[in-house]
Formats: sequence, C-alpha cells, structure tokens
Amino acid sequence: MRSLDIQETKPDVAISLRKVGAIGIKMPIGFVSFDNKPVMVVPTFSVFIDLPAKQKGIHASRNYEVISETLSRYVGKTYKLENLCASVARELLKRHRYATRSEVKGQGQAIFERRAPKTGMMSYEYCNIMAKAIARKMQDGKILAKKTVGVGVTGVTACPCAQEILRERSKKAITEDVKLAKNVVDRVMAKVPVATHMQRTYGTVTMDVPDGTDVNAMKLVHVIEDSMSASTVELLKRPDEGEIVRLAVSRPRFAEDSIRYMMRNVVKKFPELPNNIRLVFTARSRESIHKHDFFAQRSITMGEIRKELKQ
Repeated sequence: MRSLDIQETKPDVAISLRKVGAIGIKMPIGFVSFDNKPVMVVPTFSVFIDLPAKQKGIHASRNYEVISETLSRYVGKTYKLENLCASVARELLKRHRYATRSEVKGQGQAIFERRAPKTGMMSYEYCNIMAKAIARKMQDGKILAKKTVGVGVTGVTACPCAQEILRERSKKAITEDVKLAKNVVDRVMAKVPVATHMQRTYGTVTMDVPDGTDVNAMKLVHVIEDSMSASTVELLKRPDEGEIVRLAVSRPRFAEDSIRYMMRNVVKKFPELPNNIRLVFTARSRESIHKHDFFAQRSITMGEIRKELKQ
C-alpha cells in the first residue's frame, strides 16, 4: 500500500507561493573559470521553485538531488558559475512538474594573485563571485533561462571633502608663515600628498549574461578596482603601504564617484555588449570617522549608460 504523499495534498489555506526551497547548500566541486584560469571555489547555493495553491509543499529532497546530480557532471572540470546555475534551474522544473518558475543562486570566493605595488611581492587576493539563473516553463513545455553574474571587491576610497579643507589650510599656513608667493605655494602643494580620511569600500557589479556570451569575471574585478581611489592588497611592506596611500590620496573619490566610474569603466571593458543588458552597481563605504556606513546604487542598462555618457 502506497503511503500518503503529504506534499501533494491540498493546503488548509490555498494560496500560491512564488519562492519555496533551500538555502545555504554547499558543494565541493570542480573549478570556476576566472580570468580564463581554473580557480577552486566551494560555492554555496540557494534553490527555489514556485508552488501552486493546490499543493501543500514541495518535494524538498529533489532540490538537493538536482544540485548533487547536476554538479557531479562538473566535478574536476572548469565551469562558469552562471551556466551551472542555469543547468540546475532547468533541471528543477523537469523534476518538479507542478512548478513553472525556478531560481538558483550560487556564490563563493575566488582567489587570484597580485604583486605588491613597490616590492613586487606576491600576494593572494580574493573577491566574491555570484551568479543567478531564473528559469520559466512555457505553455509549450519549453524551458527558458535568464542568467546573471557578478563580483564583489573591496577597495580604498579617500574623501575629497576633508582633503580640500586640509589643502586650503596648509596653503594658508605656508603663505602666511613662510611668506612664499601664491604660485610657488600652489606648485609645492601639487607635489605633496594631502591627508584625508580613507575607508574600505565594497563595490559590486552584477550583469545579465545573454545566451552564447561568456563574461570574464576578472574584467568585472578590474571595473570595480579601477573605480576606487586605490586597490587593497593583503601583503604590503612599508614601501608598498606608502604607495597605496599616495595613490589613494591622489585620486580622492566619494562612493558616488566610484559608482559613476564603474559605469564608465564597464562600457570600456565590455564594448561588445548590447544596449539591453541590465547591470546593477553598488558601493558601500565603511566609514572611518563615522559610526555609520555610506551606500550608493544604480540599476541601469548598457544603452542608458552610453546615452548618459554622451550628454
């Protein structure tokens, strides 16, 4: 006698749900393609499907089975995290025949090499890499999937406001105490790094990935880091520290500036992407002289960025 499948019974409150599933599933599998190199990543997945009003619950074990079986095909191989998420999302809709929408998120940390700016010592840096796929089952049974990929990186931003105040104070003090001409003071101040408060700023870029397109995630890392005042580096000797600080105060930027530079840089790094690609940019400045943080964000298409840059 077959036991009652409680998940397929009618719920007491018959209301449909958009996202039901599991979060925090870790899988020790192959290599993520990062900067065209295989990088070991242990991704964490979240998987969801929709649930019709007439069904009490999902068959939860199938979610884990789909991930495990799909990922087993990638063990020891190099893969794109967004493609893997899309494969899992499609398979979820095949296993859960009552579902019409699935969503899979994957994220992990990728390690890459970097040289210190002055000593050239090797340092190992990391960034967060994340991907998402949303699959939908059409009326004819066909399954379509939309993919996104993104990275998150920590950099350094130096405050332009405090620096300008200190620069003007220094110029006034030199002019009054040393009695130098204004043009001489201006030339001196142009050569001297001016102090300001600095903070670690965490930037992210996520973007649509059209079918048939491969996105080099390392390019997104460069988009973010080039938009900050300076990059962070794990291993720094004293000459390297001095160079990072010198670079940061020579390029003071607000979080708002970083967001705008990210948008400009992504157009430069990905000139081949069509105008309908949507991107989301964020910057969170972990303020050093405040107890609060500062945040900026913009969701925009490639076409909208190109249009605004021409204005």
